[in-house]
Amino acid sequence: MKRRIITAGLLVYLVAFLQMSVFAVFRPFGVSAILPIAFAIATSLLRHRYESVCMGFIYGLTYDMLLGRSLGFHAILYSVAAVLISMVNEKIYRDKIAVQLVFSVTAAFVTEFFYYLVLFSLKGYETIGVIVGSTLMPVALLSGILVIPIYPPLAKLYYKMDMLDRMHNRIGNR
Repeated sequence: MKRRIITAGLLVYLVAFLQMSVFAVFRPFGVSAILPIAFAIATSLLRHRYESVCMGFIYGLTYDMLLGRSLGFHAILYSVAAVLISMVNEKIYRDKIAVQLVFSVTAAFVTEFFYYLVLFSLKGYETIGVIVGSTLMPVALLSGILVIPIYPPLAKLYYKMDMLDRMHNRIGNR
């Protein structure tokens, strides 16, 4: 269990570091992709409901801390997205690239849409149509496409962690 928690912590740290360094500079279409939502979605496609919700909450909280505003709102949105994806995930074949892409783009769009909806109601930014076309769609597409290269290495990492847990439990029960 310690190994799993340490690995998850290092993974969250790596995601935060990459979000603030590489993805802050790499800005196609004038927006940067959101790496925490891509990892939260990939985790939701790979793991059970409880672990998906926990990791989605942690990724969202990390992203909230990186943004520096509205602490906890992305955490709630990412955990809700993780619950919904993991509930549907049990009934589909999740290794298909089309399924990963649809889930990731939809989840990224919906979470950011609700985030901007709250910002509109509190501060009254630009019209919603401008934000959807110029910000939300490119961010959702970039974040959704990121899930495709993230999914295989993350699946291998979780597989190795599961194998280590099984091996450790067998040796410890003797």
